[in-house]
Amino acid sequence: MSTVVGSLLLVALISAFLDPTFGLNTRSVAVYLGFLAALIVMLVSFKAPGVFVHRRRHREWGELRVLPWTIVIAALFVLVSRVFSLQPGYLYGVIIGVAFLESGTLRDEALESTVGMIWALVVAVAAWAVLGWYRSSEPGLGEFASVFAQTALAAIVVAGLEATGFGLMPFRFMPGWTIYRWNRLVWGGLFFLSVFAFIHILIGPATGYLIDLDPIVWLAALGVFGGFATFTLLFWGYFRFVYREPIEAVEGAEG
Repeated sequence: MSTVVGSLLLVALISAFLDPTFGLNTRSVAVYLGFLAALIVMLVSFKAPGVFVHRRRHREWGELRVLPWTIVIAALFVLVSRVFSLQPGYLYGVIIGVAFLESGTLRDEALESTVGMIWALVVAVAAWAVLGWYRSSEPGLGEFASVFAQTALAAIVVAGLEATGFGLMPFRFMPGWTIYRWNRLVWGGLFFLSVFAFIHILIGPATGYLIDLDPIVWLAALGVFGGFATFTLLFWGYFRFVYREPIEAVEGAEG
């Protein structure tokens, strides 16, 4: 558990550097705590529903495991965002997974992924609604509380919508693949809702999320995305087509 807590604290610090004004001041502390709160909320949103479903069927809670290389990747993309002045910045957020002793059937795994995706999407949309209300009403909580609240809410919105939108793509290395194989209707409905929310909230012309980028920054952002996509496909392809002997050996021994 100490490793998980330490990883969350570290990733929150890495995320805070997406703010170009981040430094040794009170406002930066609020930014850091906002990212930390968002990480915890999204971790619970994605993982807790599936863990409870798994617990009901297999009587085990599972074990949280840190994915250390993803923290390195997160730091790398934050660095690239700062170098190329990408606003909003590029952050890779998958840092913790849940390991179970009993994997269950395809239906079990699909249900666990489905409830996690639904809950994460609901939380992201709710955070977007609260953020809109907060910015329009200006409740006057003070600079520290205001920076904390807006950072946390904005990070939840972006992380939740991007994770569900991309995570539901029917690729073998995405959670959406399991749902797609289990029930095409459920997958299609979830994918439609997540993509609709992603486009309407993040890319819509009224959001300012992407339309304010100048052409040079647009090219830099596309370059970073293309590089990450290429790395992901090469990484998957290596283990899918090249590094197959240990897996085949284990399958042969079990057979």
